[in-house]
Order: sequence, then structure tokens, then C-alpha cells
Amino acid sequence: MSKIPKNEETMLKCICSSCSSYTKCMEEGTLGVFCSVGDARDCLKDVVNCDCSECSVPSSYGFSSSFHCRDGSADQQ
Repeated sequence: MSKIPKNEETMLKCICSSCSSYTKCMEEGTLGVFCSVGDARDCLKDVVNCDCSECSVPSSYGFSSSFHCRDGSADQQ
């Protein structure tokens, strides 16, 4: 398994911003591709729902983990 990069390709495929757990704080920090960097924990108040399983980014790198906004990047889990 390889680390998921945070680059233009993964940012375009990323669905983090459409998740119901995505917050204004995350938006202001231009955060996304949480499965790559796990940089959302400081902004997370409550996990409303998890859409990670619907995203093609982690699965295309061989990861099946979820709740990246809460639990960190795919390789941290």
C-alpha cells in the first residue's frame, strides 16, 4: 500500500467538502483529501456521517478505512 498524495488529481476527486461532517473551519483552511493528510481533527466538532466509503481516492490506493476527518489519514489508521 502506498501513501495517498495530496495533489491536483486527488483534490479533484476528493469528496470531503460534500460530506455532512465538513465544517466551515475545514473550508477556511482549504482542507481536503483527509485520507492523505489527516489534517481535519482540529476543526472537527461532531461526526455527522461518513462518506469516505463513497470516495474513489482512498480505494484507488488500496485503502478501505473511513472517518479520516476524525481518525487521521489512511496510513495513520
